[in-house]
Amino acid sequence: MFVHASVKGQVSIISIAVQPFNLTPEALLNVNVMNSGEEKQARIITQLFSSNNSVLVTVRSGVFKLNKGLNSGNSGNRKVETSEFNSSTQANYLKTTHNLASGRYKVCSTLSIENDPEKADDFCEELEADFNQYLYLVNPFDKDTIDSKNPILSWTHSEPISLFNQGEFYRMVVAEIKKDQTAEEALIVNSPVMVKNYLSEHQLLYPFDAKELKEGTKYAWQVQKSGDGVVINKTEAWTFVIRQAGELKSVKYVGLKNQLDGSYYIATEGLIYFKFSEEYKTPGDLKFILTNDKSQAVEVEIKRDEGKNENPTTTLKNTGTNLYELNLNSKKNKSGFYTLQARNEKNESFYLKIFLP
Repeated sequence: MFVHASVKGQVSIISIAVQPFNLTPEALLNVNVMNSGEEKQARIITQLFSSNNSVLVTVRSGVFKLNKGLNSGNSGNRKVETSEFNSSTQANYLKTTHNLASGRYKVCSTLSIENDPEKADDFCEELEADFNQYLYLVNPFDKDTIDSKNPILSWTHSEPISLFNQGEFYRMVVAEIKKDQTAEEALIVNSPVMVKNYLSEHQLLYPFDAKELKEGTKYAWQVQKSGDGVVINKTEAWTFVIRQAGELKSVKYVGLKNQLDGSYYIATEGLIYFKFSEEYKTPGDLKFILTNDKSQAVEVEIKRDEGKNENPTTTLKNTGTNLYELNLNSKKNKSGFYTLQARNEKNESFYLKIFLP
């Protein structure tokens, strides 16, 4: 949308040819001007405004020659005399990267003629930036079947949350998918079973006080960026299914996975029993690393199923199925989420997500 103030005179701004990428002070002087009169000496001042109308940067040009006819902004005859950025995180991001954080902006230029006290013309243009932000879901994977009714839903994005304008935030939405609905339709039409606004972390444990997820039911989920009551960016809509109770395997030992997903296991009384299958004929060392939800390594005590204590960081494994017990209480670990990583002699890693009540 363009807002052009009509003025009397022979000089007018036609357009401001800027893009939200590679937005340098020099680029903000890329203003196309029509001069229907004689050759003149001119200056340009361009200001960039955020969505809440605060000035992010002001750029002033030196004096340049304005020829008769159309004067292209990229002619090379305009030099930056001064550029002033404010102290906001958005302005610092622009100054450092020459990119705009995702959102809506306004850019305005004023053209003045030397030795003429009156302004020649003003011109404003709206600018929207969204291409430079990626916003993805991570786990559970699309169309995955999970065991937990309180899964960990994780996502990621490119820009710091500190770059938000006032009124912008991330939300997560989960909705049940009815018969013959797509995931996108379910999120638009159906009442959500869970909405979490103002996300500040990239993973969310499905709340225990939210509507309980039902076995055998398919759900759609999405992360959205909202600003001023409007969705301005969003991930794809992914789906997951809660496994039917009859499909659950009644075993004491859980298997390690080669990558994490949205499932986790509760350490009842601080204990987790897990198994590791060794396909190679030559026994070797299995190394364990336990990290908390801040990715900090913590002490771990692991026993073989025979009850024999092993070295806490390396445990000899045999060909076939190896059974282990992990005791989180022995090291007085705090309640929260933990990730167990097991690495074999071929440097292959396997994982288990754990919740300690």
